[in-house]
Amino acid sequence: MTQSPQPLTFYTTAELAREAGVTRRTVMHYAELGLLTPDQVTASGRALYGPYALRLLRDVMDLRILGVPLDEVRDMVTLRRATHDVGGTYRHDWTRADIPLSDERLRAVHARLRALNAAYARQAEGLARFDRWLTKRFTGGDVPPLPEPALAGDEGG
Repeated sequence: MTQSPQPLTFYTTAELAREAGVTRRTVMHYAELGLLTPDQVTASGRALYGPYALRLLRDVMDLRILGVPLDEVRDMVTLRRATHDVGGTYRHDWTRADIPLSDERLRAVHARLRALNAAYARQAEGLARFDRWLTKRFTGGDVPPLPEPALAGDEGG
């Protein structure tokens, strides 16, 4: 017996902000800049955001902390929205025509992601070494090792 998919939960601007741990004004600001777009708009004009918008909002916040310029963040969000559905599931049926970015912009996104991944790998190794040193020097080595980070299960992030 197959189960029917669970209905999607949509967030108002305030609910999305609360779930992401930011202010309502932050969500509205990113929406004004085109970094977040509502997945639905009610008859009264209220913006509603799907589950994937929460992940995208958190990603926007992380990318900004990492110093990624707003135009590149916007391109990353645009690319991910074009290749994922409202619930965040990777769409295997997307085509290049679904992505409203030039090849030049896509190359820039790719270069930025590679640079971020390389920096993350360098930092992860250094932080792990530092953690081992602190554990050995200050706790006598009796702290359990940290679990390996979980890898994202979806394609394309």
